[in-house]
Amino acid sequence: MKRTAWVLIVALVLCAGTLLAAITLPSPSRPALVAGGDLAELAFQPHPGARLPLAATTTDESGRPVTLGTYFGKSPVILVLDYLRCTSLCGVTLRNLVAGALAKLPLEPGRDYELVAISIDPRDTAADAAAARTKYAALLDREGAERGMHFLTATAPAVRAVADAVGFPYRYDSLADAYIHPAGFIIAAPDGVISRYVEGVAVAPRDLVGALADAEQDKSPGLLTRIVLLCHVQGVPLGRFTVPVLTAFTAADLAAGFALIALFTVIRRRRHG
Repeated sequence: MKRTAWVLIVALVLCAGTLLAAITLPSPSRPALVAGGDLAELAFQPHPGARLPLAATTTDESGRPVTLGTYFGKSPVILVLDYLRCTSLCGVTLRNLVAGALAKLPLEPGRDYELVAISIDPRDTAADAAAARTKYAALLDREGAERGMHFLTATAPAVRAVADAVGFPYRYDSLADAYIHPAGFIIAAPDGVISRYVEGVAVAPRDLVGALADAEQDKSPGLLTRIVLLCHVQGVPLGRFTVPVLTAFTAADLAAGFALIALFTVIRRRRHG
């Protein structure tokens, strides 16, 4: 029995090593998406208490120039920085926010909150923003949904000013024709002060209520978690954090495997005396 257990342990270690090498080493058929730099720098850099540049000029869904401050003053603002051409996690984040959380809460858009999404891609147009607004308003499936949902576009300098205030670094990668950026959103007070960060692609309704109601409390995850939650195209290396991130997950998997082996060993000994 001891021999069987050791065989299983060795097999697990070999499998984990193979998986780690396969994920860590760059694929020969695909160039690295980011030449130089460390993706740790592209994780959220929370600035709770900072004030948003409400005078920044954006363009709404009808093509009309508006300042960011247009959507502040009455209720908390859920601010999402994304881009409408994204094929990775942007759509997942918005879909989970709208259909997975807001649609399940008895909150009225435009009264209890404003949802403001600003595209970081200057190629997105007002027509793209209008289509996105219609799409997510349908997902919310609530009368008057579009009153509290705003999809904006802006020039690169205007977007960068908002992103810098939020602590939302992003980078365009020409090889993938995609932007690499953190996944998540922020909640700002009606006066434009950043009060809460919600990181990741999903939020539970009760957590969103807590974030809106208790916006002054910051519960941001640590740096390692924020690195894992980067919105990126599959295959992007994590720079110097690749090994610790993947090792952490591998170690967790191995620990679970060892626990199962130990459990099976105890059960077998009990059955066979």
